[in-house]
Amino acid sequence: MAITKIQAESMNLADTYAFTGTVTGTPSTFVKTGSLVSTSVAGSYSLDSVFSSTYKNYFVTFKYSMAADGQDLRLKFRTGGSTNSQSNYQAYFRTTFTNGSVGETTNSDGDHVRLAESCKAANDEGVQGFMYIFNPFSTSTYTHITASFNDKKSDGNKRFSFGGGMFDATTSFDGFQLTQNTGNGDVVDIQCWGIKE
Repeated sequence: MAITKIQAESMNLADTYAFTGTVTGTPSTFVKTGSLVSTSVAGSYSLDSVFSSTYKNYFVTFKYSMAADGQDLRLKFRTGGSTNSQSNYQAYFRTTFTNGSVGETTNSDGDHVRLAESCKAANDEGVQGFMYIFNPFSTSTYTHITASFNDKKSDGNKRFSFGGGMFDATTSFDGFQLTQNTGNGDVVDIQCWGIKE
C-alpha cells in the first residue's frame, strides 16, 4: 500500500523506520565530474574531461602539499589532455596573516594563475581551499575563477587568501592542472563537481 500523505503528528520522528523502494525528486545541485587523490611525488596533477557542455559552472575543492619549501601553487587549464600555457592568465589574491599583516599575490599576462606563493612543504600544512570555475567549456566567454584557501607560508606564518583569476581569451577547456613553479608536489586531493542550474 502506497502512502501519499501522512497526517500531522501521525509519525514520531524520534523513532526508527525501515523504508524500501527508491527516493525520487531529491535535489542534487552538485554532480561529481572528477577527482584525483595522490600521495605520489609528481611535477603536476591534472584533471581531464571534467568540464563539458552539461554544466556551465563548477565547484572544486583542493588540498595540495609541496615536496619542498618555497614553491608557488599554480593553476593552468587544459584541453584534450594538453596544458594551455599561453600568456593569457590574470590573477589577484588578497592575503591576511594571523599576525595581522596583509599581502597580495598577482600575475598579469602570465602562463598560469598563481594561487599561493612561497608555500610550506608539509602534508598537514599544505594549501587547502575551494574555487568556483565559471564557463570553462564556453567558446564565447572568458573562463573565470573565484577561490578561497588557507595555508602556511614557508617562513611559518599562517595565511588566509581569497581572490580570483581569469583566462583572457575565449578558449574552451575540458580540464585543469595544479602544479608548482619548480620541483614537485607531494600529497594532492582534488574534487570537481558540475553545478546544476
